Amino acid sequence: MAKRATNKPSKADAIRNYQKDNPEASPTVVADALKKAGYKDVTPQYVSTIKSMDKRKANGPTKTGKITAEDLMTAKEFVDSIGGVGRAKQAMEMLSKLTH
Repeated sequence: MAKRATNKPSKADAIRNYQKDNPEASPTVVADALKKAGYKDVTPQYVSTIKSMDKRKANGPTKTGKITAEDLMTAKEFVDSIGGVGRAKQAMEMLSKLTH
């Protein structure tokens, strides 16, 4: 990957920063503002893609995501609250039957 000649943020970071300061701005408005700020090739579609990727990341791990220490602590709290691993497994099996 080529190095940037300046210290300005990447296009994706510039989009995030603009959205943070202007949360109601549409992708077209964001793209136009960044083009005026010197970012080339920023399209409304690219802005939407960055927003969508950030939203997915914010929604937590995916089915293939790694289980974190925080996930384990949440699971432990659940197991403790329901009365042990056996009951937790039973509850998960019942939940699986309801959702499939």
